[in-house]
Amino acid sequence: MVSEETSKLELSLKCPVCGSNLQLIENSTYVILGCPHCKVYTRMTKKHIYRSYINYEGNYVNLKWTELIKELYVRIANRSHRESSET
Repeated sequence: MVSEETSKLELSLKCPVCGSNLQLIENSTYVILGCPHCKVYTRMTKKHIYRSYINYEGNYVNLKWTELIKELYVRIANRSHRESSET
């Protein structure tokens, strides 16, 4: 089996559960935001990102980076809140 190549970037954005720095992980299909310490992750397909978070303006392509990261962070915060309320 061939392992899929991924890119990882540590962000200064803090995990809502443990306060560790979150990681942004990218592979050929997904962009993933998560905490390597408490293992809380969320992902979004690149197809969805292309449709929802990219503006094509003439010869320029503009990624709505802030909106994308905010959406992924909200998903992690909601997921961690749900998991803590279930226990």
